[in-house]
Amino acid sequence: MKRFLLLTVIAAAIGVPASAMTGDVNGDGTVNITDVNLVINSILADSYSTEADVNNDGTVNVSDVNQVINLILGGGSQQDEIVPKEIALDFSDLTEPAERIPDDEDASDYGDYVENTSWSTSVNISFDGETATVTGNPSTVMVSIEGAHVTVTSTAKRVRYVVTGSTPNGSLKFYSERKFQLLLNGADITNPNGAAINNQCGKSLYLVLNAGTENTLRDGENYAMVDDEDQKAAVFSEGQILVSGKGTLNVYSVGKHCVASDDYIFVRPGCHLYLNSTSGHGLKGKDYVHIKGGVINMEIAADGAKGINCDSLVYITGGRTTIINSGTSRIETDSLGNPVSTGAAGVKADYNMKMTGGTLNIKSMGDDAKGINVAQPFLFTGGELNVVVTGRQNNVAPKGVKCDTDCTISGGYFYSCAPNGKALDVDGTTTIADGYTTLDNTDPRLVEISY
Repeated sequence: MKRFLLLTVIAAAIGVPASAMTGDVNGDGTVNITDVNLVINSILADSYSTEADVNNDGTVNVSDVNQVINLILGGGSQQDEIVPKEIALDFSDLTEPAERIPDDEDASDYGDYVENTSWSTSVNISFDGETATVTGNPSTVMVSIEGAHVTVTSTAKRVRYVVTGSTPNGSLKFYSERKFQLLLNGADITNPNGAAINNQCGKSLYLVLNAGTENTLRDGENYAMVDDEDQKAAVFSEGQILVSGKGTLNVYSVGKHCVASDDYIFVRPGCHLYLNSTSGHGLKGKDYVHIKGGVINMEIAADGAKGINCDSLVYITGGRTTIINSGTSRIETDSLGNPVSTGAAGVKADYNMKMTGGTLNIKSMGDDAKGINVAQPFLFTGGELNVVVTGRQNNVAPKGVKCDTDCTISGGYFYSCAPNGKALDVDGTTTIADGYTTLDNTDPRLVEISY
């Protein structure tokens, strides 16, 4: 008790400007004994305020008292300025290892590869301004065209649709009983009233980007919905979306998400994706999202939105994915009328996340944001992860990597930095395996581990 009183007396005598640091609880421009007392009063009253939570860990306790005292005495090493590493979009080519195509028909992923189906029929869809032309369709593929809005109804097997041309007011919609391939060969489609591509088939959609081509898809701000049909993104599919090819796909969303599947999304090496959303997520999957390769760049600006969002599992096993998220938190109301804050994030997995290879770069700039938010265990065994969260706390503390259960790090390179929050927040057990060459976790705002 004597030591604490001595510190508070010294603190009262000194006082320091608050312009470059936290701890100015009462907002009077200085950090002094008054701020210490306000934090203590908050603890005694069992109340929480963002101002009293000086270290941004989501609680107010003696650590916040010590933080203020250290600031006054000049001994608060945690308040030294942290300069996070730069993270920016990277469109450069990526050299990837040769991809192994499974040839065992009993393999669980055999059907995920477009090469494992013999596509016996090709249908050509060409857009030209306000019109569209469809050729080569057999009797089992029925097509209706209104302006440049094309609807395909098919019972045929092994059909490849080759899409070319440009339209400022068109779309592609599919009702199919079979899986099909959609080969984008220099297509530029904007639908002012909904999805550019809308697959109402629960079977696989093989989205192939023809080598050397650039393709662009855009949705509209207000979707014209159809009863009993989902339409959740500029590129939407009831079934799996399996992305491959060595071309480029740009997706701009101002109405909903960029790419969404009510099943799973699989991205393979060689492709280039640029996803830009001011309204929703970049990639939204239900069963899982698997990034096996490719160069993926995302710019997400919607409040509460995520770069990658999945109701279940997220796997990163290759490629280079860069997510820049400028969204802040979104306040919603639960069933009881209580306000609920939904924060933006680079990646959100409602079950678990596993990273074994590739590079994942995330920069979240909005208040309350997170880099990675995982509801179940996060297993990091390889690859390179760089997370920077620059926003401040408005409703909840910003976090670099947030895991509601356990987190295991056993390989690769792991970097997380949250200058105004917490770099790694794990509600369960954090396990860092032996064999690391670098381990820096002395500051809660920065964690760096390399193997």
